[in-house]
Amino acid sequence: MKHLIVSFFICILTFSLLSQEEITFSEEFKLPVRLTRTFGVSGNVGLKSLTGLGITIQYYVVPKIAIDAGVGISNYGYNLAGRGRFIFTKTNFAPFAGAGFIYGTGSNGYPVTVSDTETGEEIWYVLDPSRFVQIVGGAEYVAKKGFFLMFCVGISILTNPGNYEIVSGDPSEAMVNYLDFVYGTGFSTEVSIGYIFGNKKGYRGNF
Repeated sequence: MKHLIVSFFICILTFSLLSQEEITFSEEFKLPVRLTRTFGVSGNVGLKSLTGLGITIQYYVVPKIAIDAGVGISNYGYNLAGRGRFIFTKTNFAPFAGAGFIYGTGSNGYPVTVSDTETGEEIWYVLDPSRFVQIVGGAEYVAKKGFFLMFCVGISILTNPGNYEIVSGDPSEAMVNYLDFVYGTGFSTEVSIGYIFGNKKGYRGNF
């Protein structure tokens, strides 16, 4: 009897080892795409967006948490930005909410000129570095083969009001309102298109 029990456990152990060597996933069992693809690069464009016009990288910490970072150029000079997003589902097409920080370098002390819309007078001003907190909601699509598309809307909140200084000219009230609209807190829109690379080892982390 003792030999039968030992033989039984040896058979079970052998079968387990062989099963681990030959394990395959059926078509019914599909890993979340953000588990097998976790790092990507995309082009980003928008109004008061993460980069203005630039390049972003996406990194999925886990399938429902993403980190975006980007550089670009916008009305605020060169943009440097980062953002965290919570993705509500693990499906290829998924809605998300996010919050981040945007830093614009400004005009680096060089004056910028614009014509007053009411008086026609040339107005010269210097744009200081600008800091924004961005809050957005949107959706993204990550295809099985890596194609990436994201769009979102929200608000970019200027944390240092008075980020420009008039150095020449007397702007009208309409011109001041225009400059406040262009360089201040405002509605944000954003579109990104790119590619999410597959992990070399198939997937990262636990199921």
